[in-house]
Amino acid sequence: MENQGNMQSGKKAAVIYFLAAFFIACIGIAGANYLKGELGLSAEELVKKVELTVEIAVLLGIAIAVRHLLKKRNRKIAGIIVFLFVAGFFSWQNSGIWQESQLKPQRLETPESEFDRYDIKDGHFTVAEANANIVKEINVDYLDNVTVHFSKPVAQKVIVRVLYETKTQHGFDNKTRKMRVKVHKGETVGCVSMKVKDVTRIKIGIGRKIGTQFDYGYTEINGNYAARMHQKKVSMVKYFVFFMLIPAGYFILAAGKKWQEKTDKNICLRILSFPFGFITILSLFATFLVVNLVEWVKMTCGNVSFSIILLQLTSPIKGTDSGIINSIIKTAVVPPVLLAVAAVLCYLFIVRGMYALEDLPVKKIPRWSKICIEVVMVVFFLHTVQVQGTEIGMWDYIQSVRESSDFYEKEYVNPAKVKMTFPKEKKNLIYIFMESMESSYADKEDGGTMDDNYIPNLTKLARENVQFTDKKDGKVGGPVCLEATAYTAGGLVAQTSAINLKVMNSGAVSDSFLPNLTALGDILNKQGYNQMFLCGSDGDFAGRDAYFKTHKDYQIEDYKAAIKEGDIPKDYKVYWGHEDKVLYERAKKNLKKLSKEGKPFNLTMLTVDTHFPNGYICDLCENKYDTTYGNAVACADRQVYDFVQWIKKQDFYEDTTIIIAGDHTSMVDTGSKFWKSLSNDYQRTVYNAIINPQCAYKKKVTTKRKFSTMDMFPTTLAALGVEIDGNKLGLGTNLFSGEETLREELGANYINKELKRNDKMYNQFY
Repeated sequence: MENQGNMQSGKKAAVIYFLAAFFIACIGIAGANYLKGELGLSAEELVKKVELTVEIAVLLGIAIAVRHLLKKRNRKIAGIIVFLFVAGFFSWQNSGIWQESQLKPQRLETPESEFDRYDIKDGHFTVAEANANIVKEINVDYLDNVTVHFSKPVAQKVIVRVLYETKTQHGFDNKTRKMRVKVHKGETVGCVSMKVKDVTRIKIGIGRKIGTQFDYGYTEINGNYAARMHQKKVSMVKYFVFFMLIPAGYFILAAGKKWQEKTDKNICLRILSFPFGFITILSLFATFLVVNLVEWVKMTCGNVSFSIILLQLTSPIKGTDSGIINSIIKTAVVPPVLLAVAAVLCYLFIVRGMYALEDLPVKKIPRWSKICIEVVMVVFFLHTVQVQGTEIGMWDYIQSVRESSDFYEKEYVNPAKVKMTFPKEKKNLIYIFMESMESSYADKEDGGTMDDNYIPNLTKLARENVQFTDKKDGKVGGPVCLEATAYTAGGLVAQTSAINLKVMNSGAVSDSFLPNLTALGDILNKQGYNQMFLCGSDGDFAGRDAYFKTHKDYQIEDYKAAIKEGDIPKDYKVYWGHEDKVLYERAKKNLKKLSKEGKPFNLTMLTVDTHFPNGYICDLCENKYDTTYGNAVACADRQVYDFVQWIKKQDFYEDTTIIIAGDHTSMVDTGSKFWKSLSNDYQRTVYNAIINPQCAYKKKVTTKRKFSTMDMFPTTLAALGVEIDGNKLGLGTNLFSGEETLREELGANYINKELKRNDKMYNQFY
């Protein structure tokens, strides 16, 4: 009776322990998801994770019941059959195969008469006008893809684009509801993945450029059925194997009870299992951390290249906005800690539950099982690194840097060896780098991608002055950022020296920054310019002060200088240091001082209030838009315009050229409403405007240009009236000359590929 009572109390204790493990797991998952809420993760994802936890708990419960409650052999067999059935059902449900089976391919009847703006002859199509398309009503509950089949392999690249309407979203003008795919030469199928619900109509465009030719076959929705079903079946098998490991692990541990005391005394097993706690917890935390960090980067920064990620990781943390640091800690660091702690507590409760059921002789698992868990966790961590590394392009980057290139040897023009003739009366330069300022902030009518024009004043400055644009109609546009130039330090170096900034010198805080390079500051310094770099953050962040001191003797007026000079109180700190409202007042003060020193001057300044992800709202900003970032951009637009108007009223303006340029394109927060109208078809470019240039040029050279931020280096000197022998410096081309840029000659893809590689000549800049 006593033994029976002990067994009953043991089972009750086991139930409590297992329930505690279950609730801790749910709390850990829910807590981690809540902390990551600002990344835009949906409640649906949380539900899926909790459902999986419930399914694991159910299967473990069935396995325990089979061992302890079902004593007769036939009942145990029945219990095993139930387990297999439930595991199979859960696998089928999680794989989504039941949803996929409902998405049978449906061929669309598309007579040639329905195609608009094509020339058609015997099934051979030629794009005759812009926006050639066909519109079809489909009315489906779920649309996985739209697949276009060609009757013959295409002879050239053909773009297939699909726009859609739903029951609640009408019209084809919203670019967020536009997908596309490239069908390359020799291919016969273009499959555009959609994955949207309640679609009523689709608009299909085959071929983007006028003159594109192809032989059309037919179009189907939810095509590629066999491949989709195969993928789901593979997923179902993986889930089933995973679910089978649960009882397998439990039964093996319970069955090994009688050998545990003997095996635990083995000296080799003792040594190998000794670091169990450290390795398991560390691997678990590191796995969660890697996944969460990659998720944070992709959701907050968008599709940035790995070189930029690496450059930021190797930069000193000093001077970084506390909001970004807090976001990383809250959404990418604390959740892994919470999940790791929850996993450890679950393990402890499960072990005690097994002990209460007498499946373990002591309150710990066998040493051999600890070794197995160590190996599994390390392998799982390495697999995670491999998958997530692929996700952010880490392995492609590593492969690239191991390859050698002679690109700089062939294309780089050393400014130190180029003849440059300055005008007799040297002109002043005011170079305003605006943080993350890009032309896409304008509305569609003015060349941007937004529904509202967040930068009406900058748009006006571009129209009234000189702006180099990629648009053929002269609308707002600009240069692209090439490899390792799409962040602040890289952007500054690109526009003032026409090279990209590789990881070796990112975040440099030494007194020497690319010492063998000739930059804009070196050239102006030789011509007797007084030079100043003005910013509202710590100048030593990412080595900016070191760069400008090295090239050449700039006076650094940063956040620390503002405190020292009494422009702000000693304890004043907002955002990255101080806001742009203060920066412009400091700029006015320093311009008055520079203009009275009897020498030409170069004031280079960097704003900060439009830094991703949300910008900074000061007391000058209006609450006009429904996003913080939109209001920050609009506020920056007004402040820079007012500053330019102030300059125009000063005595030194007639002898001064003003350049306004974004330091790079913004990091795209994919969860923000601000970016809802951005589409993959739109070419995002850096804003630029040159006010009061001192050179002659033809209007046609300013439009329909393919160029990069590196071209701003020689263009800036030309705007000061400098004649450049050959019109090329570094990797940049003087845009005023009308000569072909490297991007126009070679294409951005080729240049970016070469810039990633290890270049012997580039290394000589160090």
